[in-house]
Amino acid sequence: MAGSGTAHLAADGALVSARRLVKTFRARGGRRVQALSDVSFDILRGETLGVVGESGSGKSTLARAVLALPRPDSGEARFDGESVFEARGAAARALRHRMQMVFQDPMSSLNPAHRILDIVQTPLAVAGRGNAAQRREVAERTLRAVGLDPDVVGRRRSYELSGGQCQRVSIARALVLEPDLLVCDEAVSALDVSVQAQVLNLLEDAKEQFGLTMLFISHDLGVVKSISDRVMVMYLGKVCEVGPADALFAAPRHPYTATLLASVPSLVPSRRSARPEVARGETPSPLDVPSGCRFRTRCPRASELCTREEPEIAGSGDAAGHFVACHHPLAVRRPEAVALESL
Repeated sequence: MAGSGTAHLAADGALVSARRLVKTFRARGGRRVQALSDVSFDILRGETLGVVGESGSGKSTLARAVLALPRPDSGEARFDGESVFEARGAAARALRHRMQMVFQDPMSSLNPAHRILDIVQTPLAVAGRGNAAQRREVAERTLRAVGLDPDVVGRRRSYELSGGQCQRVSIARALVLEPDLLVCDEAVSALDVSVQAQVLNLLEDAKEQFGLTMLFISHDLGVVKSISDRVMVMYLGKVCEVGPADALFAAPRHPYTATLLASVPSLVPSRRSARPEVARGETPSPLDVPSGCRFRTRCPRASELCTREEPEIAGSGDAAGHFVACHHPLAVRRPEAVALESL
């Protein structure tokens, strides 16, 4: 599995540039788990980069590492040319105001003791913007932008709102500073399908209105395809495939990506019967990752080479901007590629 290699990195135009990020956590018994292993990527200005992968692949750690929440063990992240990890004092605060995050659980990310309008105003107060009346006006305007009436919900607390309303409040809190980067960590996973659609439409509108660049993390492949310009696939702390959303979903080049797509339930019998052999067994323990390609223990195409050498990211050869890290990539469009347009 990859993570190494630079072929997929942008030459210019990137708002966020992360290089060789490594993050390790301590486990029981003094053992250590490397959640991110030499991960590099770029997010171009104005684009939405979707990140997918199974639980434990390092998606949430990646999102937090970019914002230094917490700071990774090693590596570099630059935002609009400035180092995120080296910024101190006023420079660090100014940088953080331009990078905001929407957390996975909308209920626990809001303080139940505070009223909604106060929650949305707080970032403005911390940033020292305007007086009380001006902050209130901006907060009310932002709540209206996410589809909430401040006269109705402003004096309520989070436990008096639905999950969808709480997520809208979380988005309003993130947008009130008019950031350049919005990081969404499973921002719709806790919501009903109908509410998911509303929040996704809201994010698309906010992206256009505020000129946002987004890092969007989700388990839901249909959601990722609908909102992302490019998609990055992760497995056990490594990057295995990066490409334009349409190209990657129509013709995955990595066996793991094909496995993810084949796992999407289908009501069409012909699609179910056409699916080839996909990943077998369970994901290896992150405490004892396989040598070489980390996916090799589950891959139907694995060879002795995969045991010895970790593949590097290289151009797929079939679409501009499509890169894969695999010794034996899928060479042609596969019939098992799941059509997600109907999801």
